[in-house]
Amino acid sequence: MMIELSDEEKRRIEGQHWTKADGVDPATMIVAEKGRFRLGHQSDGACVFLDADGRCRIHSRFGEPAKPRACRLYPLTLHPVAKKLVVGVRFSCPSAAANSGKPLGDQLNSLREMAELVVPDGFAGFPAPAILQEPGLDWPDFMRFVSWLDKTMSPENKPVALKLQRALHWLAAVEKAEFDQLAGREADEILGVLAQHASAELPSAAEAPANPTRMERLLFRTLVFTYARRDSIQDLNAGAGYRGRRLWAMLQLATASGRVPDLIPGLKPVRFAAIEKTFGALPSNAEATLTRFFRVKIQSLHFCGRAFYGFPLIEGFQNLALLYPVIIWLARWRAAAEERSHLTDEDVQRAISLADHHHGYSPILAAEWSRRRVRLVTQRDGISKLCGAYAA
Repeated sequence: MMIELSDEEKRRIEGQHWTKADGVDPATMIVAEKGRFRLGHQSDGACVFLDADGRCRIHSRFGEPAKPRACRLYPLTLHPVAKKLVVGVRFSCPSAAANSGKPLGDQLNSLREMAELVVPDGFAGFPAPAILQEPGLDWPDFMRFVSWLDKTMSPENKPVALKLQRALHWLAAVEKAEFDQLAGREADEILGVLAQHASAELPSAAEAPANPTRMERLLFRTLVFTYARRDSIQDLNAGAGYRGRRLWAMLQLATASGRVPDLIPGLKPVRFAAIEKTFGALPSNAEATLTRFFRVKIQSLHFCGRAFYGFPLIEGFQNLALLYPVIIWLARWRAAAEERSHLTDEDVQRAISLADHHHGYSPILAAEWSRRRVRLVTQRDGISKLCGAYAA
């Protein structure tokens, strides 16, 4: 995780007088890059201030206010909606994925303080993102689309895969009919009809599209590689040898030949067949965890606009929906590595944390070739197919 520092934060950390005896090398604790400063990393990619128990040394010695702004906010996020900020959660934090952190209601004063630090004086707000390609809606009308996505994902008695398929179904109708400029009461009426029609068309997962094609699975596995990789600064600076090994690992994933490459520390490679077999229905608690994950992403707009590379709503949601099969694939890998044929709540929580480490933060996902990959998968209901294929 890259923690950029303001000039004031840099001066404050330097004034804390860290030494090697404290477990921090002053020569590497702050790195200068292109006229900016960031916290350094240890050899394994962890923050230079993280101790052996996973605790922040700055927090332990000087308290929470002494940390950089980004660290103080984590795992919460603040995303702009008009002249306001909405709060989201980074599920890359294991406590957030397990829903075991401090309730938001207990953090309101801290959040208000952080919002004042994040929002510059005279902030006039940002325009709403586009639904398709061309912006034009004001925030209240844009949020009607977001509200209907949240309603689609809210039923507790339906599997997450089916809810995602329904949302993709009615968004495809919006795209086909070019309903991206719907506003006011008319928007709610039409979106409501489209959502109801999606529920009628897809009453159960059995009514969903057919199995993914070989090409859709291949493109999907290259996406798994993007979310499963954990490159440290040292890795990225290692040169052609490291890049060659990563390219070979991606080709192994794309072709699904032999064993899954060694990508994640502590997670041993297994045969692809051990991941692609049926694992049965998800535990009910895992379904609830996944529902919470997707609804938080939707409500906090952490899937489109400035919170997700400037993507329009529909393209952003397609990327978000693809996280479902990615998460299940990673959870299956964890189970297969332990020679289990069923998934646990912890498998799903760990997979969510791993996938969300990159969501909205990896520049690879914003690259044009990566966007083209998602468009290719989307063309023939490929995302819905993948959601259905990994639902059991």
